[in-house]
Amino acid sequence: MSVTAVSQRLSDLGEGPHWDVSTQKLYYVDAFVGDVCRLDPATGVTEAVHLDGIVTFVIPYKSDPSKLLITLTRQIRKLDFETGQSEVLSELPAEPSTARFNDGKCDSNGRAWTGTLVPGEDEKGHLYRIDPEYALTRVSDKFTLSNGIAWSLDNRTMYFIDSEARKIYYFDYNIQDGTASNKQILIDYSERREFDSLGVPDGMTIDIEGKLWVAHFGGACVLRIDPETRCVLRKIDMPCTNVTSCCFGGPHFDILYVTTAQKAGVTDQPQAGAVFAVTGLGTRGQPPNNFIL
Repeated sequence: MSVTAVSQRLSDLGEGPHWDVSTQKLYYVDAFVGDVCRLDPATGVTEAVHLDGIVTFVIPYKSDPSKLLITLTRQIRKLDFETGQSEVLSELPAEPSTARFNDGKCDSNGRAWTGTLVPGEDEKGHLYRIDPEYALTRVSDKFTLSNGIAWSLDNRTMYFIDSEARKIYYFDYNIQDGTASNKQILIDYSERREFDSLGVPDGMTIDIEGKLWVAHFGGACVLRIDPETRCVLRKIDMPCTNVTSCCFGGPHFDILYVTTAQKAGVTDQPQAGAVFAVTGLGTRGQPPNNFIL
């Protein structure tokens, strides 16, 4: 196994990686800088489109991967990466005015999901499904920092992270109508000492064996977790503290791309903020789910 920095760019807060099969490049965001990024891992070069706001996820449209579904603070937008032009599709309800979007992902039918947070307030975030005409349907409540999303291989379970609560939840999922119900706790980090020094769970993905790969902000690692036994199967140590998210990519989906963030005042982590490629894991992921609308 090897862990290698593959981006020349160092992001302030790299997040939301999504592998683009059509170009063999990696989309991700530099959230608070307001950049939607596209990395060519072969060259290390990152192209970027700058927007005036906080961008937290990027998902290509299935019909045209150069068109991207993104969030910009409180708005859902469609971005043309080649021209840099974007259009507003929908927006969060007016109250509370400080709420904003965070992470997001699509299920295997191309149906998009996203979560929110209200900075400085506990349990004011929600989980939303993005329906036709880009309507937002609120599905679940009482999250503090909505984050990583993944689905089981049989599409019967949806996993969801609340970073500030240090919990991974799971829902019963109906792939036909996109309903998530019966929210339960998969792992409560505060109840297990093995997680004491691992910061908070952030973004995540799932492999072809149904195991979760969870990035740990403040924990300098990615964990492979078995959702059936709730046991940690493997720990991948990373060369910087703030590990934000991960996804599988490459021609065979056997490279784990990991986004990271810089940390103010830290000088002994020169690669903090880079995108890393983890190879030789002995497993792989599946093709990513693009947005269907």
